[in-house]
Amino acid sequence: MLFFRILFILNFYPFLCHAKSLPFHICADDFRLELDKKDKSENLNIDILKMAIQNLKNKINIELNLEHMPLSRCFELLKKGQMDAALNLSYNEERASYLEYPPESGPNEKETCSSQFKVACSGYVVITMKSNLYEYNGKQESLPIPVRSARGYSITKDLEKIFHDRLETSKSDKVNILKLIRDNEGSVIAHFAFPVNINKFKKMSDKIKIHKKYFTIRSYFIPFSKKSKFPETEKKLFWEEIAKIANNKDIIDKIISSYSIY
Repeated sequence: MLFFRILFILNFYPFLCHAKSLPFHICADDFRLELDKKDKSENLNIDILKMAIQNLKNKINIELNLEHMPLSRCFELLKKGQMDAALNLSYNEERASYLEYPPESGPNEKETCSSQFKVACSGYVVITMKSNLYEYNGKQESLPIPVRSARGYSITKDLEKIFHDRLETSKSDKVNILKLIRDNEGSVIAHFAFPVNINKFKKMSDKIKIHKKYFTIRSYFIPFSKKSKFPETEKKLFWEEIAKIANNKDIIDKIISSYSIY
């Protein structure tokens, strides 16, 4: 009898372990649309995410499932609880209605980019044609028309209040920059995760100008869907692992140095 019990355990142990694994479904803006298809480099935020998951596996049996998609689609799935979390989102009240952000975010963040739970201190840059002598000085109303921004970005709604029908939206920064080059007029407000990511825009054309003064800069997080069944204890463990990596200058410098294109 004991022999058959041992045989049963040996045969089914792998399946029992697999059944106990905690699936973690996370969606991310398809940054690959912004890069040359031949460019095999990943995204710094994804590097941080994968390192955090690897460290977390020492504590819990977690299985990462990262899906790239348009940001608007990512939001739809988060609202339905069909995704557990999203990579690299800033805080705003509308998103906070269906997303759970980590501590020290939104109104609880004392200063810009001061939260230890941010995955990045990111923002937006102003892009115009080099042939345009315009220089962005912080006055948002002065941006060359039409102003272009990607759908789904938090900044887009702010721009709508300023520019109304003079604002054009598209599915990505790449599409907006191509339109800028085609029409040879206007401006683009493009998102960057880390300052080094701005290089991806420079590679698109030598005819565009990326202005030195940022349009805005803020903390970005990995918030969870409020409808996600991901356990609360594991959420806190995950955010703690993100903080350990994102706030370690040596680790971040090492990740950045691995990108030969920079």
